[in-house]
Amino acid sequence: MTEVAKKVGQYVVLIAITVFACAVMWYVSSRSTGVHDDAAGVAKPAVAARTKALVSVTAIRPEVVDLTVRQSGKIRAWEDYTLAFEVAGRVQELGVNEQGRPLDVGDRVQAGQVLARLDDRIYAARKSEAVAQLEQAASDLRRDRRLFEQGRGALTEAEYQDTLTRQAVALAQQEVAIKNLEDTVLVSPVTGTIARRLVEAGESVTAHEAVFEVVENDQLLLVVDVPESRVRELEARMRQVEKARRENRSADPEDKVFRARVNLEGRDAFGARPPMINGEVHQIAQVADERTKLFEVEIRIDNRDRLLRPGMVATADLVTKRVLAYRVPDVAVMFRGADAYLFTVREQPTPVEAIFWEVGQADLRVANRVNLEQWVDQGDSIVVPAADHDLHAVVTRGQQRLTDGQYVRVVNADELRGGMTDATAQRRPDQDQAADVN
Repeated sequence: MTEVAKKVGQYVVLIAITVFACAVMWYVSSRSTGVHDDAAGVAKPAVAARTKALVSVTAIRPEVVDLTVRQSGKIRAWEDYTLAFEVAGRVQELGVNEQGRPLDVGDRVQAGQVLARLDDRIYAARKSEAVAQLEQAASDLRRDRRLFEQGRGALTEAEYQDTLTRQAVALAQQEVAIKNLEDTVLVSPVTGTIARRLVEAGESVTAHEAVFEVVENDQLLLVVDVPESRVRELEARMRQVEKARRENRSADPEDKVFRARVNLEGRDAFGARPPMINGEVHQIAQVADERTKLFEVEIRIDNRDRLLRPGMVATADLVTKRVLAYRVPDVAVMFRGADAYLFTVREQPTPVEAIFWEVGQADLRVANRVNLEQWVDQGDSIVVPAADHDLHAVVTRGQQRLTDGQYVRVVNADELRGGMTDATAQRRPDQDQAADVN
């Protein structure tokens, strides 16, 4: 009996140990795979075992961002001059360029440089004639003045006045003759470039007939047409710049410039675009064009290297406002109807447990959906005011199926593409089999 009781006791102990071991295994299994949701009645996986979405993120920070509007237009000369002789005659010679050749299109000229000369022999002779007539009139005036002052009726007052008039007329004729002789030489009024030459040496020209066209091109104007919906913000920006210049308080020099970034059309032989050119808004038209109903905006461009030409087509990004904001890559922002949103990644401290005890914490990453109330589309980026949101790392790949609060694993773009490719490859055999069955 004692032996039987002993064996029964051993069995009872073994059963108790087995039950305890099963209970421990069940508890550990429930902790690692999930616990029952009383509300839904389904099991939730533990944090460590949950599937994490693969995402790629881009770090961003607040910066001063220029909000711009884009307009296209044509480049014009800063000023252009149509030059002509004030007198008629035959062109005796043309001015010469730096190489000693007659001036032609594209040659650089300085202010006061001779462009052309007329045959001046007739005008020189007329000047000599006028000088002689003036000397004769002056001599007659001296003689008549003595007679008039002597009195005795030798010279009446009317005769004396006639002599004075002849002397004044002779003086005026001399001045005209001198001016006509000077006008046989045509000089450039400004430093610029010859745009057109309309005569050859030996040709005859009439007075005021166009001979040369000279343009000032050290500075150029890009003229763009702006709709009335944009004029108000451009005018507001112009006033901000003028105020910053007057008060001279801003440490940022860009606050004192109405900046416009100019890009030329076309590409070079290697497919590259010309470099961007910094310009400055010079003037905003006060009246709209009667035909187009648009307002002309003139943008001043430095052209001291003279690589630009009037007539070129260019596009300008005019800075309408400067704000502290995030520059978010456009691929990070998603749209649902009128709503725009993006996902950021934040670290969430999560307890780490081993069997029955918490052994520490792990920082797991979760997706956080951010709804954008204000944003501006700037082409390859979306500008979000820094005052509205605190963004740090935005999801740029893998966000299409994310949900708010979902756990994620951050990878680089190459790894993310590889993971997606592998997942697609794993599905292909099933798809092929389904195709075979069909």
